[in-house]
Amino acid sequence: MPHELLRTRLAGAAFVVASALALLLAQGQDIALGGRDSLGSRAGVIAGGLAAVSFAAAYLAPGSAAPGADLHRPPLKRILALVALASGVGLSAYLIVIAVAQVFQIGFRGLTIDPLGGAALAGFAAAVASYAAASFGPRVTGSSIASLSVSLLFMGTLASMVSSPDASWWQLHFSQLGNTAGVTGYRFNLALIMTGLLLTVLADYIAHSFARGLRVREVDSVKTPRTIAWIFTGIGVCMMTAGWVPDATNFAVHVGAASGMVVFFGALTFVVLRDVPDLPREMVAFTYVVIAGIIVAVLLWIPVGYYNLTGMELVSAGLLFSWLIEFTRSAESYAGSPRREAVDASTQRKASAPAGSPARRSPGRRRTR
Repeated sequence: MPHELLRTRLAGAAFVVASALALLLAQGQDIALGGRDSLGSRAGVIAGGLAAVSFAAAYLAPGSAAPGADLHRPPLKRILALVALASGVGLSAYLIVIAVAQVFQIGFRGLTIDPLGGAALAGFAAAVASYAAASFGPRVTGSSIASLSVSLLFMGTLASMVSSPDASWWQLHFSQLGNTAGVTGYRFNLALIMTGLLLTVLADYIAHSFARGLRVREVDSVKTPRTIAWIFTGIGVCMMTAGWVPDATNFAVHVGAASGMVVFFGALTFVVLRDVPDLPREMVAFTYVVIAGIIVAVLLWIPVGYYNLTGMELVSAGLLFSWLIEFTRSAESYAGSPRREAVDASTQRKASAPAGSPARRSPGRRRTR
């Protein structure tokens, strides 16, 4: 089935299912557009669930490029990756729908929606979410997973900020959002957990890209990609732990997990810069800029006192996630571009060199430290 036809059918089915569920849940009563137990919250849950199903259907559809990229991984890892990606897509759709509904509720104060109108709006939201999810499913890459991770954490944090009953949370730190009882803490912590889970999936994509790039450059090193994968997985596990154990539940575990992310990031940059040859110069320069920026951000907090801990976390997180997207794109470029150049150069050498010349011989392999 062509991908466009599949996306259209999934969106149409999502519209019908979501409209029916919203109409059933309304029970003949008008309902607010945003807020707790509103049309937005119900439509968000429905749209998120249907978006996850649509993503999985498109991801597993015949002709999809996504499963082919996973063939180098064991079946269990592929299943876990599918569950993580589908859950991330579904949670993103949920957060976007409730955020949009809340914004419109603020703009149209006192507005209530009748059951039929609510069913139509819920169906529309689910159809759009399912179409977008089905479009993402067949073309999953490391860059798209990185973008999904960043957007998921951003939307989760934003949704928690606007719904927090504690107007002074920012005077402490971002973890205070996760300490809040009710839906605010739930959204923030769940966003942390799902983002960390997506990073563990992304680790395999990045390691695979570097492994291909090293083979192209005739560098016989299996250890380096595996080390990168394990370190990157450590970052994801630490983020999941920070979301699973809020600051108010266990201060030592939460702070230890947050500190672990910084340690793993430092180890990752050290290994990549030391053991991966021929990295793009822009990536190397940007890495040093990010490290310097984080150091400056910390110094502006302590000892300068320019802003509080929340400000330092905001600046550092912005730098780190910008680096994540650039790092993932550089890894894909590292795996792809040199291959064409190497093949072209090898073909030209073989075509022009006489028989028995050194150009005809197989090049030796270099070994990294």
